Amino acid sequence: MLSYGALVGTVAILAIAADGFILGNRPHIFHKDRKKQNTAEDTLILSHVLFRHGNRTPELSELYPLDPYYNYTYYPLKHGQLTDAGKKREFSIGTALRERYNNFLGDYYVPDLVDARSTDRNRTKMSLLLVLASLFPPRYSEIWNAKLNWQPIPYNYLPDTDDPIIYGINCPNYLSLYDELQTSPKVLAEYEKYADNFTYISENSGLNVTGYSQVYDLYFGLSTEEEYGLRLPDWTAKVWPDFINEISYKQYSIYTRTTQLRKMAAGYLIQKMIIDTENRISGSNNDTKIYLYSAHENNLGQFLMTLDLFEYPHIPTYGSYILVEAHYINSTYGFKIYYQNYNGTTSPKLLKLSACDEFCPLNEFKSLVEEYMPEDGTCGN
Repeated sequence: MLSYGALVGTVAILAIAADGFILGNRPHIFHKDRKKQNTAEDTLILSHVLFRHGNRTPELSELYPLDPYYNYTYYPLKHGQLTDAGKKREFSIGTALRERYNNFLGDYYVPDLVDARSTDRNRTKMSLLLVLASLFPPRYSEIWNAKLNWQPIPYNYLPDTDDPIIYGINCPNYLSLYDELQTSPKVLAEYEKYADNFTYISENSGLNVTGYSQVYDLYFGLSTEEEYGLRLPDWTAKVWPDFINEISYKQYSIYTRTTQLRKMAAGYLIQKMIIDTENRISGSNNDTKIYLYSAHENNLGQFLMTLDLFEYPHIPTYGSYILVEAHYINSTYGFKIYYQNYNGTTSPKLLKLSACDEFCPLNEFKSLVEEYMPEDGTCGN
């Protein structure tokens, strides 16, 4: 397996004419009254941020054989790429994080202040660039171009097959266990309850729908086409959006159905968050204050499912994010977990673990997730 820092992506110059990003003669627009914007608590010692990429065009794998838009090119974007709406959404994440953590992070970007990581997809890499751009705009001596309020911030990524931390579902052992689960009597009995609708979708789409996963992929194909302004075929009215939504949510329960699956689907990431927090507490890493993970909706869904925090029915929307904040309160280190899914609230929602308080002491949290911590060889690489 490649080491974590084996591949390093360096941000490309962005030219985004949105929300005052191209500034001309106004290089300090993002810094006006920044001290007044801070909403982070004084007890914060570290923040881990897991977010979904922005709005995108559909992936080819999400289209179906009888799709009238199968050959639609989405030029100049092509398939699976970030749209302008997605760029704006991701840029707003960085703005929100800057407002929340302004005093905590300080005015300047310094090396190692942020550890930024993406999956190996164009849309997640671009999303991370946008978050970094609005989270760390240059100030004072950092301004190198008076007409561009941007500075390059490095980030990391690994190929999907070498990154169990945010792509554990590609672990050989995960794939093997997942395939076994799909053919287990209990899961097949679940699928049988929806046989009529699965047959209807198969006949009209050209897909061979045998379980949740094919409907899950179809959800993204239809939703991205609809969002792009394309009219869906008449046959979809019987199953879209209600039935397809209902089945798509259930896919998260398959991803995380067993303890072993949870170890790989989210366990590696949770384990890393704990280790990084303990390193911060011990003083072995005093530099990094925020960890950013640019990922996908299934990452958020699997994370919430593993911690039993997932609220049905929903699919994490574009730009949704989870904050795992490490705090020091009353001489105790612990976590607060927040979720922003833009469901009518302007601020992230504070979540509560079933067996812990909203501020969950670190030792209690570790006990709660102990069974989901991977060991050597869990992934199978």
